[in-house]
Amino acid sequence: MMGAKPQVKVALPMRFVMFWVRHLQQCIASLGELWRTPASSLLTLAVIGVCLALPASFYLATKNIQQLTSYWQSDAQISLFLTQDIKPKQRDLLQQNIADMEQVARVELISKQQGLLEFQENSGFEDVLALLPENPLPDVLLVLPSQEFSSASAAKNLLDSLQKHNLVDEGRLDIEWLQRLDTIVSMLQQSAWLLILLLLSAVALIVSNTLRLNILNRRSEIEVMKLVGATDSFIQRPFLYTGFWFGLIGGLLAWVLGNVLLIWTEYALQQIGVLYQQDIYLAGLSANEFGALMLFSTLLGLVASWFSVHQHIKEIEPS
Repeated sequence: MMGAKPQVKVALPMRFVMFWVRHLQQCIASLGELWRTPASSLLTLAVIGVCLALPASFYLATKNIQQLTSYWQSDAQISLFLTQDIKPKQRDLLQQNIADMEQVARVELISKQQGLLEFQENSGFEDVLALLPENPLPDVLLVLPSQEFSSASAAKNLLDSLQKHNLVDEGRLDIEWLQRLDTIVSMLQQSAWLLILLLLSAVALIVSNTLRLNILNRRSEIEVMKLVGATDSFIQRPFLYTGFWFGLIGGLLAWVLGNVLLIWTEYALQQIGVLYQQDIYLAGLSANEFGALMLFSTLLGLVASWFSVHQHIKEIEPS
């Protein structure tokens, strides 16, 4: 009895180690099954990679469009035309008060003298303007909303609040193009999410159907395994690892295809940017986003394979 206890202590760690060794063996064996049928495996992986690449590309497109629209919206300015009888001290105090607002990033003053000089230079009516008894142009404050308040609705609310000041004669903001831009971006995002759901459903169906066919091809082998006492979980394990490899390799292919599409699109946009003397660079997947893609694709392969394998292996019974 004294000698039996150490054997139990040794057996438990060994069983734990052997459990993971068998898992590793089955994992490598399932990869070998894919290697033994290269044509069908490559075709399945290619379809999964393309289906996963499209949602990743839609995500990258939405990400870059949001960055681009935030850049455009940061250039949207509110023009405040001050009253003609405003005094310099009142004007400077108003400029400082607006600059201290949370919604405002920067305030620039264009005095009536500066405005008249610019108008004379650009209009070509210097002689006519010189005959005027006084400067008809008002002082103008150019208000740049901060990043958090640069959307169309927030900029409109800021304009409404600034126009209520008694020293402001009129305020202007071209928000129609911002509203159209926000509407287009929102529509693209909704369409992208719908397409992403459809494509991910397609990936799940592809994995499920592929494993269903594998199970049917090995039906006689599964019946023999059940006759000798193999459990359903033991029989399911190689098929689950096949779904794991489908998801993992499919995610890697999606990342490669997404980067190829991103590089091609960036090159095309840079050719357009040369005409406008601007450098255009697109943002790819970050390290965290790449990890999320791989984790999601792997889990998708595992979940799809589990539902298919669990259902079909349970239906197989030795006759």
